[in-house]
Amino acid sequence: MIKRATIVAVAAVLMTASPLRSQTAGPTPTLTPSPAPTPIPTLTPSPAPALTLTLEDAVRRAIDHNPELSIVRLGTEVEAAQVGASESAYAPVFSTTLGRSSTVTPPSNFLLGTSGVDTRDWFSSTGVRQRVPWGSGTWSVSWDAARTTSNSPLNSFDPSVQSGVQFAFSQPLLRDRKIDAARQQIVIAKRNQESSEFRFRESVVQTVASVKQAYWTLKALRANVTLQESSLDLAQKLAKENEVRVRVGQAPPLDLVQVEAEVADRREGLIRARAAAEDGEDRLRRLIMDPHDASFWQVRIDPADEPAGRDPLPDLDAIVAKAIDGRYDVARARNEVANAATSVEYFGNQKLPDVRLETSYRGSGLGGSQLLRTGVFPGVITGRADSGFGDVLGQVFGRDYPTWSFGLTVSYPLGHSYEELSAVRAGVERRQAAARVASLQLDVAAALRQAARQIRSTAEREDAARAGAALAAERSRDEQRRYEAGLSTSFLVTQAQRDLLQAQVSLLQATLEYQSSLVNFEALQLAPPLTAGESIALQGSNVMPLPTPAPRGLFRPGAGTGF
Repeated sequence: MIKRATIVAVAAVLMTASPLRSQTAGPTPTLTPSPAPTPIPTLTPSPAPALTLTLEDAVRRAIDHNPELSIVRLGTEVEAAQVGASESAYAPVFSTTLGRSSTVTPPSNFLLGTSGVDTRDWFSSTGVRQRVPWGSGTWSVSWDAARTTSNSPLNSFDPSVQSGVQFAFSQPLLRDRKIDAARQQIVIAKRNQESSEFRFRESVVQTVASVKQAYWTLKALRANVTLQESSLDLAQKLAKENEVRVRVGQAPPLDLVQVEAEVADRREGLIRARAAAEDGEDRLRRLIMDPHDASFWQVRIDPADEPAGRDPLPDLDAIVAKAIDGRYDVARARNEVANAATSVEYFGNQKLPDVRLETSYRGSGLGGSQLLRTGVFPGVITGRADSGFGDVLGQVFGRDYPTWSFGLTVSYPLGHSYEELSAVRAGVERRQAAARVASLQLDVAAALRQAARQIRSTAEREDAARAGAALAAERSRDEQRRYEAGLSTSFLVTQAQRDLLQAQVSLLQATLEYQSSLVNFEALQLAPPLTAGESIALQGSNVMPLPTPAPRGLFRPGAGTGF
């Protein structure tokens, strides 16, 4: 099971990773423009409580509360339980039987007379057996006892008391000796548990990346609201100025209509921006909120952090080489190769002849009320000699009636066996798993190189957008001054304001894309991105129950064993 230290360690790698910046960096980008907003009516009935949230706090909240992470964390517990289930194949098995039987058989010879033989038993059997974790051997110890009464004239004891203790051991010599089904399941279950831990760490990386993306997106959407409010404010001021000019006859009424239409258009843009900001806030809430705290939906999130300055891009080749060997999905794929290799080893072993060493020993005892007879067979009962259960146990452990066996059993299928065909299939699956690892490594290298190019291109686009926004702001101020001096028209001022808004929005978009490229590059070094529509589900390994066999020794067919 993944402990909290592992979660914190993975998150710390992502939080402390130096943001990758371009060496040709200009001023530190900001997602908060300077113009003051002009409020307009909103659908919010009352101000909501505000939560000033840093990026680190957002990541911590997501790790503590995100339900998707909880699902994957439960997956690691499922795999841990599967390991325990596979290891249960070596647990000792205790069994006991207690019963009574009655059997009436017809007389089979003249000595039994004409009436049936009534035999009644009280019997019990108790034993322990276990599969040993080395060599795939199996041992068993059992003890049985019975008390029998019968009206047969041939019996020497009535009632009779019987007991016995047996020790048996079975050891495979070829097939199952190096690896058997139990050991195969344990090895694969432990690797699957390790893979589930890698999957959990992947999910942590993906969740942290999603939180960072949602955090910077909300920051940009809020900044866009401020830009739209500032643009609306400029249009409203221009409309007031035009209204005064139309009233004194310095401008035609058409100019006022045109400016008022522009005000309506910018008010619509502000409404859209606010709706988008609320959607972005909900996306961030969805990632970080406690599902049991419904009041969190009413809290307004204020992202407090600003993007940091740019740093030089580190050695890309070194990063790619490290990611190819250390990324969590690559580690999981390598575990799949190892699992396939274990299956190849198992089915290859199963093609060997099944040669087993079988050995057993049993001590028996008999007692009860012995019938003493005189005369010609079957004789006349003249008395009884009673012996207790202690006498019976003395015979059992005193080796009065020993029974033992020692030998080999051999079996081998003729023609194509299931194990042989399974070994061929397992070999193909191993090659497929190895090919998937190679393909995945190529994908890792290509994705990281593309992400690095994305960082460079978005940094250059951000610089270009910043320059364009500065020029658009200067042109808008110049056009406004020309308009106030009577050298320009409201149409040109409106157009300049539009160009300024578009340039500022483009700068916001470029800054957001640059931050997103940094987040993506950092996450790709540890895990693949979480694709759209991908769902996280519990995936436990398949563990089959393996009943422990009970070795009984080796005896000639038809020969009496004494039990």
